[in-house]
Amino acid sequence: MAACWAAVLCFMASLGIRYGSAILNCKTLLIGRQDVNKPVICVGVAFGVIVGGAVVEGFFREPFQLDVERLSIVAPSLPTEFDGLKVAQLSDLHIHSVSKAYQRAIDDIQREHPNLVVITGDLVDRPEDTSACISFLSQLRNAAGVPMVVVPGNWDHRAFPTEQSIATWHKRLQEETGVRVLVNQNAVLHHQGSRIWLVGTDDPYFGYADLDASFKGVPETAFALVLTHAPEAFEELARRRPAKVVLAGHTHGGQVRLPLIGAVMVPSRYGTRFAHGLFKLGDTIFYVNAGMGMSHIPVRFMCRPELTIMTLRKGG
Repeated sequence: MAACWAAVLCFMASLGIRYGSAILNCKTLLIGRQDVNKPVICVGVAFGVIVGGAVVEGFFREPFQLDVERLSIVAPSLPTEFDGLKVAQLSDLHIHSVSKAYQRAIDDIQREHPNLVVITGDLVDRPEDTSACISFLSQLRNAAGVPMVVVPGNWDHRAFPTEQSIATWHKRLQEETGVRVLVNQNAVLHHQGSRIWLVGTDDPYFGYADLDASFKGVPETAFALVLTHAPEAFEELARRRPAKVVLAGHTHGGQVRLPLIGAVMVPSRYGTRFAHGLFKLGDTIFYVNAGMGMSHIPVRFMCRPELTIMTLRKGG
């Protein structure tokens, strides 16, 4: 997939450079050459401008911006005491440094005053990125001042390919930043005498998710907010009675989206079906975040990094 994207983007860039350069001598071409098909030249120049602009937008602008997506999720079985619970979701950090977009995420979350911050996997690409990740999560935890929960993604397993190495990384995360890492585990959130469950699976894309372990001890009648990295487990999660709301990432929203087409390619067994946004399977509501970072190719087009602010509401 990486080689395919590289070939497409290099071709687009070369077209942009080739035809975009015609702007500089367009006047000479149109006036000094009577044998040139002027409409063809103008079309070529326009094409060059569009492609060149798309390359600039995709490589140098959008990756450093941030969209804040706000939505309300109505869940009939949500305990009344949790009506209005505000959750901030980030996903797919792929962090190498605390750049402008990441700093804005910290600032925006601080302004939003959520009750809970969650990150649905792919924190780092390589062990060398752990210091930047620790710095970002520490700043975010201090700014938010609320519980933060993280689940692993497939790139986390690539960075730490053995059971011991990823366990050591998760221990360091918890000790140095104060976040809670859920790996096929669950935790209980208490509020005003009521409770809901927070379930966190390991990465389903590489097959590490164990749903039986993740839901161990969760009553069938409970309300569970589920964190999972990828859509790969959506159909199985929809069959879990406590799973009422599921938050995921992994897809990057496609990372490159085209007008009228949407996501071009998504690394998922579902293809582009769950590329980005809200979905419902049975009685379970799913949300797929477009992610913060990038993988394989450092480009985002019509798919900016995303911070999701969602409010859970009790309703019929």
